[in-house]
This record gives sequence, structure tokens and C-alpha cells, in this order.
Amino acid sequence: MYGNRYQELLPIFGTTTILLLTISFASVASAKGLNMVSEKKGIHPKLESVLTELQEEYEKNTVTGQEFAMKRDIRVKDQDKVTVFLISEIGKTTDAIDKKLLRAYGANIIKSADNVLKADVPINRLRQIADVKAISYIRLPDRPVPLTQSQGVSLTGASSYHSAGYTGSGVKVAVIDLGFAGLSSAISSGELPSNVVKVDCTGISCVSTDFSLETGKHGTGVAEVVYDMAPGAQLYLIKIDDRLDLKDAKDYCISNGIKIINHSVAWSNTNFYRGECYNVNPVCTADKAYSNGILWVNSIGNAAKGHYEGTFTDSDGDGWHNVSANDETINISATAGDTIEVAITWNAWPTTNQDYDFYLYNSSLTEVLASSLNRQTGTQSPTESISYSVPNTGTYYLSIYKYNATSNHQLEVYSWNHDLTPAVASSSLSNPADAAGVMAVAAIGYWFWTTGPQESFSSQGPTNDGRTKPEISGPDYV
Repeated sequence: MYGNRYQELLPIFGTTTILLLTISFASVASAKGLNMVSEKKGIHPKLESVLTELQEEYEKNTVTGQEFAMKRDIRVKDQDKVTVFLISEIGKTTDAIDKKLLRAYGANIIKSADNVLKADVPINRLRQIADVKAISYIRLPDRPVPLTQSQGVSLTGASSYHSAGYTGSGVKVAVIDLGFAGLSSAISSGELPSNVVKVDCTGISCVSTDFSLETGKHGTGVAEVVYDMAPGAQLYLIKIDDRLDLKDAKDYCISNGIKIINHSVAWSNTNFYRGECYNVNPVCTADKAYSNGILWVNSIGNAAKGHYEGTFTDSDGDGWHNVSANDETINISATAGDTIEVAITWNAWPTTNQDYDFYLYNSSLTEVLASSLNRQTGTQSPTESISYSVPNTGTYYLSIYKYNATSNHQLEVYSWNHDLTPAVASSSLSNPADAAGVMAVAAIGYWFWTTGPQESFSSQGPTNDGRTKPEISGPDYV
């Protein structure tokens, strides 16, 4: 069903979402000392555990709270507010949430869609806000990851299409990305045309902008590749930060007659990588775009070396997952100042009472540096995530603890900034590359472009429901 449209539009667009990753990793270390299980009595069942910790640290004093936020890569805004997603109760939209009470607690409501509301809320009111009527859960917004782009006009044969008159003329193409710094210089140097349309969807709605204050330039690089592949197309550069922004960007594309979307961004923990639509996730958005006649092209991901999967196993009965017969850890090699970004989910979607916890240990396995202890009591998603700025260069260790589960689930772990040891390349694709309505693109090195295989870092399929991914591949290092 999807293949015909892909084939028709591929000459116009080309393979523009190409992936690149070069990170080292350390050898496996034996597990020891994994007996430091944190109590969850103080974790509010409606709050992501790191938000509970954040409020507790701020209640000690502001400086301690700010230090914790920096260490855990949490963006604190003016007046000690933090941006969060408020998820409404099952079967209800955000209309059921008492917004008047939210505002009385000092919340600034930004936008909402279906059952997800985004707001800036005072850190010292998080527990009170969690108890507001019709709120099921409060969590930090998504952390989408930009994926490295490349070029391949000659290798892919796009130049032949250009010569034959297929330049994308008359076609509107959107690059939906996380930042567009350096646009002026790209335009003045001829890397981009002067008529690009610039749109910012990170506020209440999508508005025109000049991107003059941008710092991230990933989207600019992607746009340059798209321009090389389709020099006659009208380009729209659309900035987003999270899933609600992405939905707004999709709606903007539909309203403005855009026919192709490039999204070289990876998302995790929004489903179980089976193409499911939950809570306005990127799969919902991409499939909706497809149903409105838009071709959505997405990088499959860079996670072949940063992905682990396996069924929970506890051969020694201590509650910790045995990664191998004698090891209860997944290893990460990181440099001082790096931010470790890791996420885990298991096959109990969309909500569950099957509770697993996630721990990050120091290099000597003597201290828990960070943990994710979300309470899964029946209304929460099966997800945990850790973001942590490491103080020293060395090997760090991830461990998975079964806190309260009646069966052994399939576990999916992703690390976005570092390789994992061991790693499992199979089924390492990201969201929304798992969506049925998405053309997922993998990477092949230019030196073996005509023969393959796929690059070792490039994410692989199949999806967790057995569908083949990626649909196409493109060259990198060119």
C-alpha cells in the first residue's frame, strides 16, 4: 500500500536522511555490588521519578536544586519553573483537566492535543499539580535526537534526474527539525535558496520566524542536503521541540499543501517500536500525514551499537536482569562532561502495573549515580529514562531491576550518545521509523554503495511486530 507512493516520489526527493555515528565503547565488566535498590515510598505515582527528586532537591535549597537539574540535564526556566507534559486520565482529553486550578498553582499552559497538555509549572508545586482532577501522569517532554545527515547526489543518480528535468519544481518539501542556525550564511553561500520559508512551531502555534537566535544547526545541514537532491523544490524549514510541536508542524504542512516531509530525528519510549499510536506520539503524527497524502521520510536511527534487547532473566534470583550468565550490567564508555542519555521500555503498552527500574552505576560499581524509579501501578506507561552528565572519563554501568512484575518482559534499551556493550543491532530502529506510513532510510558507506552492507552504526529492522524496515538506504561519508 505504501510502496507505490514511495516509488513515485523518490525521484523528486531522493535519499536525504543519511546517518553517521562514531563513538567508542568499552569491554564488558563483571557485575558486583548490585544490592542498592532504592525505596519508592516517596515517589508520587503520578510523577516521573526524576521530577519527584527535582522537587525534593529544590525544597532543600535553590542552589542544590539547580545543581541537580544541571546534573540530570533538566532545563529550568525563570521563576524556577519546568516544562512538563500533563497526561489526562484514560478515556479523557485534556478538556477534563482543571486548567483554572493549574493557573492558580502558577502553571503557564502552552498547548495541548488529545490527552497531552504542555505547561511550564513551578517546581515547588509539582506534587500538588499531580493531584489535580483528571491528571493521570506528569513527565518531562520528549528528548528527540538529531541524526547526522550526508549527501549523495552523484552516487544516488539524482543528477541524472536533474538533467532529465526532475528537480522537484512545483513540489513543497518540509524539513522538520530541532534547529536552523547558520541560515543566513548558508543562503549567502548558495547552499540554500533565498526563498526558504521559515516556521517555528515551538510556541503556542506555528509562526513565521527568522531563526536569528538559533544555536542548533542540524536542520540547516539537512536542508542543504534536500536542496542538493531537489534543487527546484520549495523548502519549508520548521522547528519543533517535542511531540506536540511535531503534531502542529504536521498540521501546518497539511494546511499549506506540503507533499514531502523530511524528519532526520529519532525518538524513543513513545511505543514498543511496533508502529503503535499512543498519546500523540510521532507515529500518530507521521501516519496522519501519510493519510493526508504526504510522504514522510525518516532516518531509521543511529542506534545499532547503542541498542540492547532481551527478555528479562534472573538466573540467580536477586531481582537484577542477567545480561549474560555472569553479568548484570550493560556498559557505557563515556568522557568527562558527556551526557549519558538512556531509555528503557518493555512490552506492556500502553499502560501497565508491571514495574521495572533503571540504574546507572559509577565506574567501580559502588555508587548509584542516577536512577529512574517511575511507579507503574496500572495507569503509567512502561518506560524509564536517565539523563546524566558524567564527572569523569571511564566505564559506567546500566542495570535493570524487576521491582514488581508477574512475568518476564521483553526489554528494549537505547543509548543515544554512546555505544552499549553488549549491543544488539537487530530491531534497533527509532520512532517514528517504525510507523507503517513512514519511509525509513538507513546508511551505506559510499565506498561500498553499490554492494552494501548497511553501515554498522545504522539502525536495523525489523519492527517488533515483524515488519521489514528500512525501505531504502543512502550513502554516507560523501
